[in-house]
Amino acid sequence: MVDFSTVEIHDDVLRLIPKEVAVSFFVIPLSVDNGAVRVALPDDCDEQTVGDISFFLGKKVTVEKFPRGVLSAALQRFYGVSEIDLARAGSQNRSEQMHDSGVVSVRDGGAHDDELFKERSDLSSDGSIVNMANRLITDAIRMGASDIHIEPYERFMRVRYRLDGVLHEMQQLGIDKSKPLISRLKIMSELDIAEKRRPQDGRIRVRQDNRTIDIRVSSLPTDFGEKVVLRILDKSQLQLDLTKLGFEREDLKKFERTIKLPYGMILVTGPTGSGKTTTLYAALQHINDPNVNITTIEDPVEYNLPGINQTQVRSEIGVTFSAALRSILRQDPNIIMVGEIRDSETAEIAIRSALTGHLVFSTLHTNDAPSAVTRLIDMGVEPFLVASSLRMILAQRLLRKLCDKCKAPYEPTNEEREELEILKKEGTFCKAVGCPSCNNTGYKGRAAVYEVLLVQNGFSDLISHGVRSSDLRKKAQELGMSTLREAALRKAMRGETSVEEVLRETVS
Repeated sequence: MVDFSTVEIHDDVLRLIPKEVAVSFFVIPLSVDNGAVRVALPDDCDEQTVGDISFFLGKKVTVEKFPRGVLSAALQRFYGVSEIDLARAGSQNRSEQMHDSGVVSVRDGGAHDDELFKERSDLSSDGSIVNMANRLITDAIRMGASDIHIEPYERFMRVRYRLDGVLHEMQQLGIDKSKPLISRLKIMSELDIAEKRRPQDGRIRVRQDNRTIDIRVSSLPTDFGEKVVLRILDKSQLQLDLTKLGFEREDLKKFERTIKLPYGMILVTGPTGSGKTTTLYAALQHINDPNVNITTIEDPVEYNLPGINQTQVRSEIGVTFSAALRSILRQDPNIIMVGEIRDSETAEIAIRSALTGHLVFSTLHTNDAPSAVTRLIDMGVEPFLVASSLRMILAQRLLRKLCDKCKAPYEPTNEEREELEILKKEGTFCKAVGCPSCNNTGYKGRAAVYEVLLVQNGFSDLISHGVRSSDLRKKAQELGMSTLREAALRKAMRGETSVEEVLRETVS
């Protein structure tokens, strides 16, 4: 046990926990070992307190417990705290301590969430940069945000959350808070705070009740300082049930049959943020079985899937998609997921893997399903190899779902009916209204819409002959493929999403 009367604690370690936090929680940092902070806490502290301190530090903590009397004397020695301060701290309510000290645990939001869009008060009203950073993260998690954007400009700093795929401005802060806040976030994500000229990437791990949430952090130099974007990866929000992703019934049947084939290639296409990885994860989870070996190559690994071997791309040491794929083929795989086909080498290896007895999943960035064929051919893959290996192509988008508590009946205008080619007065259309339950956006959650192209004999022949993308699309529709616009319109006609959302996310 540490003898506080003789031990010396380095000033840099003590500065990890400010005086007010140390007093509030009777905590003293002792050392930093392998990235974890060793702290002294009262012997009657609970796990929630440990979690609060870990969240505050942005690091894992290891705990040594001491009687409160011992810690009281140590706080007076190391922080210059008076007995009056300690007595006052001991009488304070725990929730008040947490707010005043800047330590904010993630809790159920309650009524607070309902007012977040209306509230425009300065996040830094209590003057604490630590508290500001904590509240930015915890509020975003409570609201279900996928990203936090912190953007410095000439006279102010803007904070935006991405909710259901759309950015919403939450705060405008004084420019004097810009550098301290960004420095705090860089410290939490273990980035170099002295390096402001180059982009950096890091990670923060926080605890919410009994679950761990990973946050990817990216900094980028701009004219008025560094912009920081935090990507929140909350595994509890990951939807891996195929029946709940948004497939139409017949398309789901086709997809489930295809992902159980013994070999071949299945491609998912769409822009960044359209849910491609979630669809692939759900497919892998659906066919995951102890009798098969499933291995993935990802950049980065966003969520860990039990029973599946996941490999991280590390280009700086030569672990590229193509290099990792070659190694994986020597690992006796049955099913392979390649996070993205980015170059001709990866495309060639993936195609040949699909032809030699492996089921291969991957993604491409194309606007629709038929265009994936021409993209592979443009990469240098022979048309006959594409025709022989492809089994299915999915194009997808994410549509915001209307809030069930506030959506209202809506009659599309003549212009909208003409653009959507709705000639009959059919369907039950609704529009977004807004209420506290949906943070006054009118939308709550998202669902995918799919363009499912099953590569059949007639279609394979066209691929082999190098037919243009427009002709492939026409043939696919003749074979029963519904376009993204048609799939989205079905959801609007059922009142699941709005006409506005259909027009925003899809084209005719």
